[in-house]
Amino acid sequence: MIWNPTLAIVEVGFYFFKKLKCIYNMKFVEYTVKPSIGFLFSLLLILVLFACDDDNSADDTVDFDRAALLADAADNLIVPNFETLQSSVATLSGAITAFAETSTEQNLTAARTAWMQAVTDHQHCTAFGFGPADLLLGTYAEVLGAFPVNEASVEDNIVNPDFNLSGTFATNIRGFFTIEYLIFGNGPSDAELVANFDQARKDYLLLIMDELKTTVDDIVSEWNTSYRAEFVSSDGTSAGSSISQYYNEFVKDYENLKNFKLELPAGLTAGQEEVDPALVEAFYSGISRDLIVEQFENTKNIYFGRTRAGQEITGFDDYVNAVVGGPELVRTTTEAVSGIDAAIANLPQGRLSDNIESNTVVVLRDLLQDNTANFKSSMSSLLGISITFNSGDGD
Repeated sequence: MIWNPTLAIVEVGFYFFKKLKCIYNMKFVEYTVKPSIGFLFSLLLILVLFACDDDNSADDTVDFDRAALLADAADNLIVPNFETLQSSVATLSGAITAFAETSTEQNLTAARTAWMQAVTDHQHCTAFGFGPADLLLGTYAEVLGAFPVNEASVEDNIVNPDFNLSGTFATNIRGFFTIEYLIFGNGPSDAELVANFDQARKDYLLLIMDELKTTVDDIVSEWNTSYRAEFVSSDGTSAGSSISQYYNEFVKDYENLKNFKLELPAGLTAGQEEVDPALVEAFYSGISRDLIVEQFENTKNIYFGRTRAGQEITGFDDYVNAVVGGPELVRTTTEAVSGIDAAIANLPQGRLSDNIESNTVVVLRDLLQDNTANFKSSMSSLLGISITFNSGDGD
């Protein structure tokens, strides 16, 4: 007789069911069946499977040092990146002050150069919007990296003698890109821009610059005092843990690149009827493409474990590789990232706003979208870390 495992397992269940004592008319009746060879083999198989399952349950705890990941991230990526930003923001502040004191085209050029360096360094910090960088009005990038700028509100604020920056919740009238609007302008020549920079305009520029510098200084100070130890010690995976915050901000920053730097200005967001080139990041300076390159470099540094200078550290890929099914996901993700790199390289040189309707933008957006599942749903599932933010795009 051929042994049928399905029928034999059913027989196991039937056997134990028959062994139950039931009450019928107030009498105990015992049913028994004679176990077959197939039954005995199935019972042995079930016991072995349960034993194996018990052994594997110990593997639920991933053999990976999450504290080491956090320490590497803090000491070799997050804090150094913020310290680099702090230095470039200090240089920008000095250049802005010099321009406000002596408004010449030469000082304007120096301020613009300093701004471009600072906003480049900013791209390497946008994914770290937790802890000291979780500000009252939102994360560091949401507050001081907001774009597009509300030009009308900025102009109203400039001429309003009672304007109080700390009393407003608006983010699109402050930060890096408001400074960009003020020192690059939207249309006038350099000579016209300098000539129109009256005292009220200078005062507003200095006010925005002071908030930016103070905030970055505070972030660095807190990381270098109490927060670093707190960050490294919280190595669980529950919501609110450092691992959860680090991972969620990483994914959110990646989605922001896709959604706001490309999809929205290209008119590719659901419900949009046309492109809007003015929605690109760094519209006034025209360095949108360069900033996409820099932000994605930081994305890769976090995932693959690299400092900005290229030194190898512990990355999320090491964590994923340590779990069942992880190596395959890392391989898939690595291939996807290579495709994204090639697509970014294919973006036309020059102003992104002038090339926003190029098919290369659509190709890049689609590749970023395809990889979202790797970074988000697949990685979240394998690591057991919940997504705690709502991107609104259904990924």
